[in-house]
Amino acid sequence: MNPRNNTGLRHLFGVLFLCLFSVGVFAETSIAILDFELKDLTLAPRIPAEIERTAGIKAMLEGELKRAGYKIIAVDLDAQREANAGFGYLFDHNDIAAELANKAGAEYVLVGRLHKPSFLFAYIMGHLVRASDGQLIGNYISETKGGDKKLTLKGVEDLAVKIDKDLDKIYTPPPPSRKVGLSDTSAAAEAPSEKPHTLAFGDAQLKWGSCPPLFPKGCEIAVLHGDLAKPNADVFLKVPANYAIPTHWHSSAERMVLVSGELRIEYTGHSPSVLKPGTYAYGPIKAPHKASCTDSGPCVLFIAFEDPVDAHLAEDSQK
Repeated sequence: MNPRNNTGLRHLFGVLFLCLFSVGVFAETSIAILDFELKDLTLAPRIPAEIERTAGIKAMLEGELKRAGYKIIAVDLDAQREANAGFGYLFDHNDIAAELANKAGAEYVLVGRLHKPSFLFAYIMGHLVRASDGQLIGNYISETKGGDKKLTLKGVEDLAVKIDKDLDKIYTPPPPSRKVGLSDTSAAAEAPSEKPHTLAFGDAQLKWGSCPPLFPKGCEIAVLHGDLAKPNADVFLKVPANYAIPTHWHSSAERMVLVSGELRIEYTGHSPSVLKPGTYAYGPIKAPHKASCTDSGPCVLFIAFEDPVDAHLAEDSQK
């Protein structure tokens, strides 16, 4: 055989090998991410902010996986709605989710849920399903605190790490943002995002609403600052004279100051206290307590909550 022909054949085989090698190395794993569903078990379920947060999880996860090198495949929304026979159906039926992925041309599909049992935390959950056979590859849970977007993103990054661990192992979450301490004088102070304000309990601009249903009729609450579904909300609580608040507890600690009236408050296992205007009181996390407003007039109580606001009736409560 002609040596020149041998050289040419070797060159041709070498090129073919490199091509095949390149396809194997650089082929992107494709994944379809379905819309996340919200399972909200709190006292104020499916508030607009929580619905918006749930809707944003899909885009966050797509962004993280795409940045790592995964190919994101879109699934037709009409096809997704048609395949979904009700809440939790796609989450519990891997075969149906796999069919959606197959039709869209994806190798894998991620079916997600935001499970919110409390105002304090939520779980970002995901089922990773292989499209070719409907096999469940991974069942993931990532905890996230509160409803802050940055904290939600951290939960999404944790979910991306778990997904990647079962697939290509190419994802690295971004490093945490650098925090500037008091000693760092080179950084300029950021302008505050909120404006200072003052309010009195008699101000016309206060918006009073009913207390949770577990309290008898006549109890009203007004938000002074913040969001009841988020940490650090301040409120006024107002009840008429001779009103009894049943034994209940909160997931958050309370810092209270009585503004008007006279309020008798008693924590289970402790001696009762009588609050007069200007009296400060502290309520620990999950400590059952009851209260009653005397006949001296309506009681207005300022309460500062550390964590999102909830209220749970104690088992031995007498309404």
